[in-house]
Amino acid sequence: MRVNRNIRLLEAHALLVNMMFAIPVVIPYYRDEMGLSFRDFLLGEAAFAATLVLLDVPMGWVSDLWQRKLVLALGTLIELNGFILLLAAHGLATAMLAQVLIGVGICFLNGTNTALLYESLMAEGREAEYRRREGRRNGFGLYSVAAASLLGGMLYPRHHRLPVILTGAMQALAILAAGLLDEPERRRRRSERHPLADIAATTHYALRHPQVGLIIVFAGVLFCSTKLIMWTQQPYYILMGLKENVFGLLMGTGFVLGGFSSQLAYRLDGKVVTRNALVLAWAIALAACLGAAVRPGWHGVALLILGGSCIWGMATPRVTEAINRYVDSARRATVLSTQSLCVSLLFIPVSWVMGRLSESYGVRAMLVALAGWLGLAGLGLAAWSRRSRTPQDEQNETALKACASDF
Repeated sequence: MRVNRNIRLLEAHALLVNMMFAIPVVIPYYRDEMGLSFRDFLLGEAAFAATLVLLDVPMGWVSDLWQRKLVLALGTLIELNGFILLLAAHGLATAMLAQVLIGVGICFLNGTNTALLYESLMAEGREAEYRRREGRRNGFGLYSVAAASLLGGMLYPRHHRLPVILTGAMQALAILAAGLLDEPERRRRRSERHPLADIAATTHYALRHPQVGLIIVFAGVLFCSTKLIMWTQQPYYILMGLKENVFGLLMGTGFVLGGFSSQLAYRLDGKVVTRNALVLAWAIALAACLGAAVRPGWHGVALLILGGSCIWGMATPRVTEAINRYVDSARRATVLSTQSLCVSLLFIPVSWVMGRLSESYGVRAMLVALAGWLGLAGLGLAAWSRRSRTPQDEQNETALKACASDF
């Protein structure tokens, strides 16, 4: 198969599917076009997360049985239809339905794109390149969001619906990129029992695995929090009195920095073990919430950018590479979808609580509460981590300390 061509097409798909012109102005869009508040937007996001809870793992299971490129194209098509419905939405119910459709599409994509990249590299024995390639693919997606954010913020005052229309057009081009992929050779299993039983067995395996289970829950809490930090940026800008045309510039800057952190994260390989890198990301996210809550200002903008897209960009390749290392191709997309499921499962209650706090006490109180959530969850995960340490983990850390002492 043409591995390098697949890599380029997956990068192109990431560029196109992430070209979300509507992201920096979605909360003003909800307000101006549908008369909805930030709390209403978080309800829509909760409906989106609930869709992922119900369908993320089943769609990963489908990806393990079907052709991965077909699943990627189908998911992008469904996501496109969600944006078309968002254009026609005039109230909370229709907006939530549009979010559900977008969520269904993303369920098809989650795990499939990552598995396609890993298995394409496996075809030529190039698995060692995965973290660098996945970081580059994630980086391209963030650069794409950055460029689209800049343009979306500029276009919104001219025509409120134009950013959503352009987002849908990019989804259509992404379908073409998915259709041109070569399907990598892999071992595809046949389902020998009821699909729900098969999905449940794989999910149970992933969560009970001493390393994979910890990684899935850790990433669930971290990525749920970075997602909330990212969406908090727009009401934070409103609190500062900034105009909508500045939103795109600020969020675009954040996504560019997130892309850099995703692409350059592999340079820490051999210097910082995955456990320590993720703990560092956790600490930065917590500090960013508290620092931004002290007093609204430009320092807070910088901290929210760091705690949102930058941390997400740095941590994502580490998480997916760690999971890929422990599972085979017959279960890979299902287990990766389980990790995404954990993010959505946590996002539903946490976003509801944070939305209520934001409406009652303001964005600053919400950020303090989010820091408290990260702190409490971190203590619980630290206790779990101590119980799941393996001799290999201790050997890796001892070797790193020995290397550090030589300098």
